[in-house]
Amino acid sequence: MGRRLHALKRPATAALALAAAMLAGCERYETLAVVPPTGMKTHWLVDFTYVDDPATGVATMGHLVVFNPGPRAAALDVTVYYEDREPARFGLEASPGASTESNYASWPVKPGERFALGVESSEPVVAQATIGWNNVGNDSRPTARARDGGRPREAATSYLAIPALAERWYLADGIVLDAPSALWVRESEWAVLLNPGDRPARVDLALFFRRFTREHTVEIAPRRVRAVLMDDLVTLRNKHYGVRIASDVPIAAQWRRTVAGYDSPEPMAFWSVPLAPMARIP
Repeated sequence: MGRRLHALKRPATAALALAAAMLAGCERYETLAVVPPTGMKTHWLVDFTYVDDPATGVATMGHLVVFNPGPRAAALDVTVYYEDREPARFGLEASPGASTESNYASWPVKPGERFALGVESSEPVVAQATIGWNNVGNDSRPTARARDGGRPREAATSYLAIPALAERWYLADGIVLDAPSALWVRESEWAVLLNPGDRPARVDLALFFRRFTREHTVEIAPRRVRAVLMDDLVTLRNKHYGVRIASDVPIAAQWRRTVAGYDSPEPMAFWSVPLAPMARIP
C-alpha cells in the first residue's frame, strides 16, 4: 500500500513542478486595483490631438463633456498637460443636473499639439472626452465641401476619464496590422502616457507575444504627456499581443489605434481606450 501511495505522489509532484516552471515568467501575485466610485475628485483624460490644416482641410475637434448629477454646481479646475512645455490651467463650471460641454475653441491649445487634461471637480461628476476628425476644416454645415473635391468624411472616438493614477497598467488587444499583400487595411497603435507629477517617470513597456516578450523603456518628464508609436517596437506584425506598462511613479495610460488604407494617411476609424490598472499584492 505504501508503494502505491508513493507512486501516486510522484506524478502529482512532477505536475506541480511543471506548473511552477510555467508560471516562473508570469506575475502571479496581482489583482485588479479597486477604485472607490465615490470621493474621487480628479479625472484624467489623456489622449487629445489638435490638427487644423487649411491646405488640406484636415482638422480635429475635441470636446470635454462633464455630467453633474448633483444639486450643486461643480467648480472645475482644468490642467492642460503638453508634450514640450509647462501645463496651463483654466476654469469651468458644471451646472447641476446637466451635462456641460467645452472644446478646443476655448482651451489654451494650438494646432499641432498633443495634450492631456486633468479635471479636478468640487462635486462628484462624470467626465468624458469626444474627439472628431474630418476633412472639411471643422465645417459641419450641409454645404461643407472637401478640398479634394470628394465627399466630407469624418471619424470620431469617445472615452470616459481615468479616475486614478497607477504604477501598473495592462492592455489585452494589441496588434499592428501591416500586410499589403494580404490585407487592404492597416492599423497603427500608440501608447499615450501622462506623468502629472513633479518627478520624471521611468516607464517600462512589455509586449507579450506567445513565447516571446519585447521590452522597451522610455522616460517622461514631469508634468508632460508622451505618445509612443508601437509600430516602431512591434517586430511581429499582424499578431495579437498583451501589454504591461510599469512605472516608478503613478501615471495615467491610454491606448490609441488608427485604421487606414495603404494609399492614404486619412483614418477610416480610430479609437482610444484607457488601460486597466492592476496592483501587486504585498
